Amino acid sequence: MRLRWWVLLSSFLAGLCLVTLYYIVTHFWPDPTSLFVLPQILFLLFLFVGVSAAFIPVVAYLNYRFATPGWLQQDPMRLLRQGAWFGLYGLVLAYLQLFRALTVTIALVLSAVFILIELFILTRE
Repeated sequence: MRLRWWVLLSSFLAGLCLVTLYYIVTHFWPDPTSLFVLPQILFLLFLFVGVSAAFIPVVAYLNYRFATPGWLQQDPMRLLRQGAWFGLYGLVLAYLQLFRALTVTIALVLSAVFILIELFILTRE
């Protein structure tokens, strides 16, 4: 698939997910007595998909600008993988915030871990 289609489809999906997140946040009341109820699961699911899709255009630009020529043909799922790393990072941060366990140190260590994993994957190509 061409780079332009990745950007267009991910932008549409990100907008759809962020509108759904707005609906979930404004129309459902949180239940503090239980951890995993349907609105919280839907929130985390749409947060993962929305953040992943929102970062695919950013990742596409960075790969277009800094990657070696022919990177899309060598690794066609690179954009999806790198967008999913951002989505997973946002999901973990939101989950830690539910427990009130999120600190700046934890956020920085998690980002360093995800960056190192992606660098390892990129060097293996």
